[in-house]
Amino acid sequence: MKYTSCSNIQNGIRFEYNSIKLCCFMGSNTPEPLYIKKDYYGEKLNWKEIVENIKTIRENQRNGITPKECIGCFGLQNQEWDDNQKFKWIQIAHWSECNCNCTYCYRLQDTFVKPKKRYKIMPIIKELDKMGMIDYNGELAYSGGEPASLREFDDITNFFIKKGEKLIMVHTNAIKPVKSVLNGLKTDTMSVTASVDCGDREKFKQIKQVDAYNKVMDTLKKYVKAQGNDKKMVRSKFILIPKVNDTVEDVNKWLDESERIGIQRVILDFEADWLERNKHNIPEHINDLYSYICDSTKHRGLDLQFYGVATQYRELKGLNVDGYGLHQE
Repeated sequence: MKYTSCSNIQNGIRFEYNSIKLCCFMGSNTPEPLYIKKDYYGEKLNWKEIVENIKTIRENQRNGITPKECIGCFGLQNQEWDDNQKFKWIQIAHWSECNCNCTYCYRLQDTFVKPKKRYKIMPIIKELDKMGMIDYNGELAYSGGEPASLREFDDITNFFIKKGEKLIMVHTNAIKPVKSVLNGLKTDTMSVTASVDCGDREKFKQIKQVDAYNKVMDTLKKYVKAQGNDKKMVRSKFILIPKVNDTVEDVNKWLDESERIGIQRVILDFEADWLERNKHNIPEHINDLYSYICDSTKHRGLDLQFYGVATQYRELKGLNVDGYGLHQE
């Protein structure tokens, strides 16, 4: 049946340090995403109730009733949706520890409240697996804190690899190489995305507030070398931060360095808070720089992808967002 919904409403779940959500995105007209459970810190879950609540949300979408939290979100699409009710798009971001200090990180915002405690994900994953609630023909994505600091990372990753997970996405600062990532890249089922945001040491220190640019480049070179048949599984991301890295020179340095270490796919995103504040008055030089990035990556023969905030930018500018969905299928 054809109706308006999104892949996260249909089959998504995201674990954060203080809550469980269907996704990490926010509608342009609302201040928060769609929660499944707020103030969650590892307590026993009533999955029957949770699944029924999600089912109600799906049925409402089928009947044209969109949650207020989702109104205006770029992820909503009108298409044929199947009746699969398993969790297919699993996002793990339940810890906040990191060895980096990015100026745009949620941990530096006034709204960030330090977690009461870190809870374990592996028992939850095993419970969902036992219930037959995971569709492994989907995507497991790590974000949140730095995966290198997550003690369960290897156990979770190896569990999903053994189950035949189609794609495992790791978002990392790449300051420290992770052995299981090096092994996972060989299988063509794992991708690595690092927000580098620049192409030189000084700019990196300004944005990340740590002096680790050379370490990041060394780690990414190791990851590129570890790739299997698919040579586009290691990606460098550029979060465009106006008045910080918003020049052609900044972009060229980033692309030059990406090519130097052998990266063939790059990702563009925008600093989220800035876009929200300026979405109705985007400076022309930002529009020009966006066009330059699109043209330059094409000229260099690099694949260019857009992450969530960049997709919102494209939507605001009236650009085609078809084909730039929430997940890599």
